[in-house]
Amino acid sequence: MYKKTPSGYELEGAMFTARKKATEDELNERVPLSVARWHKHVNICLPPKGAQPRQASLREFGFGGSISTEDACNQAGGRWVPQIFNWMVHVYPYESDPQKIWAH
Repeated sequence: MYKKTPSGYELEGAMFTARKKATEDELNERVPLSVARWHKHVNICLPPKGAQPRQASLREFGFGGSISTEDACNQAGGRWVPQIFNWMVHVYPYESDPQKIWAH
């Protein structure tokens, strides 16, 4: 994972992934649950296909959007996604605070 800087991009961290239907045991084998918090992005309302991004739509749709139910998403003309991407865990090895190294 990279962050944008005035001179380009700077490495900030990495992401481990596992398949969508991975079991808790499989996740634990990949990166122990005692070390990191695995997560997945669920119940996302995306804007209609071909919609032009507007400031208002950024507040309604997407990962941080205000629409949180399938019915509300349908009423807004959005596209409901029960789970987007696979399981994931992030690691930030350059953090000085140990609590932030495996932050969610």
